[in-house]
Amino acid sequence: MKTLTVDEKIKADSLGRSMVKYGLAVGAVVLILSIVLGGTEHDHFQRFQYGALTAWMFVFTLCLGSLFIVMIHHLVRAKWDTVLLRVAENVASAFPLVAALGLIVFAPMFLGNHHLYFWDSWHQLPKDLQHDEAFKILQKKGTWLSSSAFILRYALYMAIYSGMSLYFSRQSRKEDETGDKKIAERLRVVAGPMVLLYALTTVMAGFDLTMSLSPEWYSSIYSVNLFGGAMCGTWAFLTLLTRAIQRTGKLTNVVTREHYHDTGKWVFSWNFFWAYTAFSPLLLIWYSNIPEEVVWYRYRWAGTDWQALTYVVIFAVWIFPYVALLSRWTKRILPLLMAVCFEQLLAHYIDLYWNVMPNVNWGHREDGLTTGPLTGPFTQHAWHFAASDLLSLIAFFALFLAAVGTRMKGNLVPIKNRTLNASMAFENY
Repeated sequence: MKTLTVDEKIKADSLGRSMVKYGLAVGAVVLILSIVLGGTEHDHFQRFQYGALTAWMFVFTLCLGSLFIVMIHHLVRAKWDTVLLRVAENVASAFPLVAALGLIVFAPMFLGNHHLYFWDSWHQLPKDLQHDEAFKILQKKGTWLSSSAFILRYALYMAIYSGMSLYFSRQSRKEDETGDKKIAERLRVVAGPMVLLYALTTVMAGFDLTMSLSPEWYSSIYSVNLFGGAMCGTWAFLTLLTRAIQRTGKLTNVVTREHYHDTGKWVFSWNFFWAYTAFSPLLLIWYSNIPEEVVWYRYRWAGTDWQALTYVVIFAVWIFPYVALLSRWTKRILPLLMAVCFEQLLAHYIDLYWNVMPNVNWGHREDGLTTGPLTGPFTQHAWHFAASDLLSLIAFFALFLAAVGTRMKGNLVPIKNRTLNASMAFENY
């Protein structure tokens, strides 16, 4: 059984302050630059809004996955990952600041800009469309898909996520201070209903935030697939973040190759879960060939510029990491594991980009009336990667690291957790 030694560096010290300082500096400058470049587009900042939504969803899902890891750790009384628990708590408890970042994307809805969600502008459509089947669908969803209802639900989602993440983080730090053994049991009991609330909230949030970009399309498994991608990206991110912390001289003997081996296993397993939940709706929707369902895939695959990116998503998110992590030794040779995790983190963004950005080009009828995303000729949906997309990703990720840095205080491991010593001694067989 291993124990913490007096010379082991487990304090965050200036690490968090450095993340805040550099993250804010880079994030603020690059965000301003991305907004300026977005203003050069001829679509009322629509391109910037979609790029910003993709970037925000990227950091949001990393928080989302970290919160799930924390809850499941307590629910199943896990031991092996106790050394990683505080790092996951720090990422998850950045939720309040990540929620505030989301206002950059969603606040324009209340300032008269209706170019992000097509349903936000459906009430402006001419009355002569009342017999059009497509717009009848939008009208039926009008109560749920309205800007005021959307923002209220957004606030509710973020309040739930923030409340849960801060509760687990504060209780964990309280255990460090008091050594109260009842805290661990209390967190286990609370984790059960919180996981159920988390599941319901995540399904609804996935529908609202990204699936409603195509308001006529629907899939009951969409949010499950979004969650699977979030877990792939989160395990990759936590692996890279933990390794980066170790490179500063901290946790050098606490987190070992054995723990990295298991984080590699989790990247591998969630990678396959993502592939299953991505292929299942495609198979069902494609062979049923129902127009309002299959349209989502047609504009991403059948003869459009997005077809090439679809193959990139399949290879980058599933095939490459699956083959790379199939070997035991790939997960134990740290430089290789870090390379795969970096690729998987980037692939997670590409997956979100593939989900969001095809909706940016809205189709038009012959009389000039806008018909919304995934409508009109394929030629109206050409793919190109704008500079503002990349800058938005850099800006939001830098600001996200700053948000995590605000939580990076005190101990980097839960020193009074009764499973810490067992976790430090963990071995793979």
